[in-house]
Amino acid sequence: MTETQTRLLMNRQRFEDMHVDSTPAPSAKDGEVVLALDRFSLTVNNVTYAAFGEALRYWDFFPTGIDGQGLLPVWGYANVVDSEVEGIEVGQRYFGYFPSATHLVVKPGKTGARSFRDESAHRADLPEVYNWYQRSDNDPFQSEAAESLHAIFRPLFVTAFGLSDFLADENFFGAKQVVISSASSRTGYSEAFSLRMQSEDIELIGLTSAGHRDFVEGLGLYSKVLAYDDLEQLDPDRPTVYVDVAGNTEVQRRVHQHFGEQLVHDAALGAAHTHEPPQPDEDLPGARPVFFFAPVWVARRQKEWGPEEFNRRVGEAVAAFFQHVMKHRLIEIREQQGFEAAREVLTEMLDGRTDPAIGHVIRLKAD
Repeated sequence: MTETQTRLLMNRQRFEDMHVDSTPAPSAKDGEVVLALDRFSLTVNNVTYAAFGEALRYWDFFPTGIDGQGLLPVWGYANVVDSEVEGIEVGQRYFGYFPSATHLVVKPGKTGARSFRDESAHRADLPEVYNWYQRSDNDPFQSEAAESLHAIFRPLFVTAFGLSDFLADENFFGAKQVVISSASSRTGYSEAFSLRMQSEDIELIGLTSAGHRDFVEGLGLYSKVLAYDDLEQLDPDRPTVYVDVAGNTEVQRRVHQHFGEQLVHDAALGAAHTHEPPQPDEDLPGARPVFFFAPVWVARRQKEWGPEEFNRRVGEAVAAFFQHVMKHRLIEIREQQGFEAAREVLTEMLDGRTDPAIGHVIRLKAD
């Protein structure tokens, strides 16, 4: 095990203010496991974690002990480097929710051949879905390429699948079409794919910047694609659901004013265009914006379907989505090394300078 751990710290109020520091590497005490992060993705989802870090307590998962400084949550793969827990051995590999740091100490409670739940005291009252770690090195379907796809897409897609299931369960609130902002983002087109799985009849409208319009049309997922400047071309008399991936309050205002009372549901799903939680205008016409918090949906469906059926349904949907991504070559994996590279990628994302066709993966361990 290395003698130091490295961390990428982010100012919890000024996200562009990031720096790398080093501290002594942790060792496992009785009942603990130390995981060394090896590979993780960076997506707009990470910007959302920062934007909602205070409101939804994302900063609380991985406390730093430094006032005003946070460890950004990331999804990725880590290897066990120290263990004082029976059944969890050094060298095993796990997928899950990690801090932007080389090491994480967990306290496994429920354990099995394929997973465990971290029962560290500070995570006890946080959403359980983020506290599970899935073993990957004994999964015959995992490969290096699959790891990158999983790290990039799985968290986004599970959220998108959850919202599509919720909307279908509500019969789309009587809507005939769903309008999705930030349609070029992976969250946006994950939602479009999920909604298309739920219904072939619902019309899907993608809103995007003029520069990304060709890319979005090439996805083959939307019934119609419009630049933001053209959204008023849509029929204002059609009952409509708005899926707000962008988190752009100006676009949201225009959507509400255009559709008025025909806007039957507004689901806030992200903050791709902003660094702060959207502050909805209470005077907007139409349905009041509601934030879709995936962990609540996961907990409800796991209770209703049972864990095995839940995993089967989500697994089948993820597999179908991955096939679509690979068949249409929707993403180019760009792998970089170290937290300085991660800082540069995050800076680009915060500035809105990311290419939707590039999937960013950071490696911490030299091959």
